[in-house]
Formats: sequence, C-alpha cells, structure tokens
Amino acid sequence: MLLQGVATPRPGVVAMQLGLPLLRVGLLLGLLGAAGCGFGGEANAPAPTLGTIGSTAVAPDDTSAAASDTATDVAATAEGSGGDAMPTTTTGMPTTTIITGWTGATHPLTGLPAVDGVADRPALAVKIGNNDTKSLPQIGIQSADVVYETHIENGVTRFLAIFQSEVPLTVGLVRSARSSDIDLIGNLNRPVFAYWGSNQGVGDEVAEAERQGTFVPVSTNGEGQAFFFRDEARGEAPYNGFLDAAALVASAPGGAPDALFDFGPLPSSAVTTKGIGWRTPRREIDWVWDHATARWLRFHRGAPLLDETGVQLAADNVLVLYVDYRMSDADLESPQSITTGSGDGWLLRDGTITGVTWSRPFIADRWSLADDDTGDRVNLRTGRTWVALARLGEGILLDPERIAELVG
Repeated sequence: MLLQGVATPRPGVVAMQLGLPLLRVGLLLGLLGAAGCGFGGEANAPAPTLGTIGSTAVAPDDTSAAASDTATDVAATAEGSGGDAMPTTTTGMPTTTIITGWTGATHPLTGLPAVDGVADRPALAVKIGNNDTKSLPQIGIQSADVVYETHIENGVTRFLAIFQSEVPLTVGLVRSARSSDIDLIGNLNRPVFAYWGSNQGVGDEVAEAERQGTFVPVSTNGEGQAFFFRDEARGEAPYNGFLDAAALVASAPGGAPDALFDFGPLPSSAVTTKGIGWRTPRREIDWVWDHATARWLRFHRGAPLLDETGVQLAADNVLVLYVDYRMSDADLESPQSITTGSGDGWLLRDGTITGVTWSRPFIADRWSLADDDTGDRVNLRTGRTWVALARLGEGILLDPERIAELVG
C-alpha cells in the first residue's frame, strides 16, 4: 500500500530489516512509501486564579510567528550538521510504573493505575517550542501524557503537550498557537489551552472555539497572563516564555477527559523493529527502542533530545499518523493538519511496529486505530504517547548502521 511518493533512503537507512517474515514485506515497504521548577522570584509570587477568561488577545512579541521561526531556524541550520546545542549529560531514565493485576481506576490518557484516584482536573494543553536551538531544552514536557508533534512553517515542527495525570510546576518554552491545535484538543472534555499569543486570524479561531465550549484558552493577555512569565537566563523573547502550569490547573474549572486511545495487548500482526525516523525538510527525528528501559528514545538531528535535567525524552508508544495538510485560512504561511477523517499510520510499542488505519469522524471523537492486516482494533501500551502528524512519504525504517550512529 501507499507506494506512491516513496521516500528515497538516505545512507544508513534501508527499506526493511533482514529476517522478517515475507508476509510483512509489504507492510515495511509501505512505511517507506507512507512514509517542576520555579524561576527567579516568580515561584514566590501569589498564585493567581483563573476565574473567567476573557476574549483571546494577541501577544505583541510572538505575533509574527512564521517570520520569527523562519529566521531562527535558518540560523540554526547554518550552525552545521552537528545539530542543536543540547546538554551533554544524562541521568536516570524516567520509567513507567505498571501494577500487575490492577483492577482499580486508571488515568484516562495513559491507562496507568490511578492509585490515588483519577485527578478531578481538566487536561492542560500547552504549545511548546521545538523549532529552534533556543527552544532547547524544553521544561516539563517529560510529564506529558500525550505529545502531538505537527508541522509548522518552513519544514520544522512544534509540540502540543497534554498534561492530566501529572502536572509539573513549570512548563516551557511556551510558544504561539496554530490552527492545527484547535481541532486536536476538541476531544479532551473542554481542556485548558495555554499558549503565548497568536496572529489575529488564529486568535479569532480560538475565540470562536471558546464560544462553542471546545476549550478554555489562556494566553499572555487578559486575566490569564498572570500564569506566564519570562526567564531572561534563557535568552531573549520569544525563547524564554514559561507557564506556571500547576497553579493554572489548580484554579481551572472542569473535570478529567475521557480516554483518547484504547489500551491493551500487543497486536497479533506486530513485528519487531529497532527504530523509525521522521524526515522533514529541516527536521531529522528518530525514535529508537531501548531494551534496558523498554521505551522509545527520542533523537533530534542525530543527538539525544534531553529535558532540563539531562534526561533523554522517551515514550511508551509512538504513533506516526499520516495526515493531510492545507494552508490555514487564518495564516496563509502556516500549514494546518487535517486530523478528522481517516488515514494510514504506524504504531510503535514494546519494540514492535504495526501498520494501522486511523479514524476520527469529528473533532469531539477519540482516535480509533485498526490493524491494517486483520482489521482488529489496535491497542496502545499503557503509558505516555507521542504522536507524529506526518505527511505521506516522511517515514523511514532505521537500519543497524543508523541506530549505531545514534546510540553508539
């Protein structure tokens, strides 16, 4: 399937790994074709309350998102193929705790045991920068239940992190909203959406979604601005914006979301793989299976993507969902992902890969995944999930040579 637009393998990337059953050759060829910390005096400031958020306003220093992102990413590219400047030390890998035989309540977005009960708080969606060296390292993202990664301008990507089972004190670096975000969080039972401004067109879309009850927007103007601050130690705006996430959620109205995915056993058609890559014009993203931690490790431009403590970011599930993009009506320079309808994709869990078909009829609907081979429902492993919203032809399998380059 999906052999049109086959991605040309780079050196170190092959179409399939040796020793796989012939039954799965088509699947693998399809992959190629389908291809809490406070800052300064802010921690001691009185905690604001959310109350009633007024109309969404535009932050003056992040309104020209496309132009700013373009200029800075070009500068990052000029630094050479060595990639982004990131911390070079690592500490212990965060792990996912699984309680065998648990029959009690589970967290809706991870499926993990809610030993103290499901927190009666709304989900928090935060727009986090990933498009420039100055955005690294991100703060608090390792606590997210789900992270969406979408195209923005000029072949780079940006994160939309969803927190509910665990909310860190601080999240950053907070960046501006995009049209894609509005539909993505329409199935989270009126979450809080935190972002650092937008252009006027996206701001109008956000305001309309608020009127329809899709989410509660909190941005850098109006009553919600008390939850945002800048840390000059991280450099100049717009690369130093942070959110007092825990304080915001503690004062926010609403309750927990429903599950976005099904959790359960490994699909019967899953086959072993060691890693995949996502290639955009200015992004080289890799996920590699780590047997020691039983998680997928994230790499960015050939180097581990680390959080603020030096820990490499990792996921229990990685979903690559192939979606269409069109130019946003609100910003003709910005692509907008189409995340309703259906399409092809890939699930990575437990060191395996499974071809899936995703469907989501309306923005209020959860994601539904079916096995490409059997048509059976596909379950995720309990834990944290990263979702890559890729264009057709951007996915590749990694061969041992590439994996050795990444992990040594």
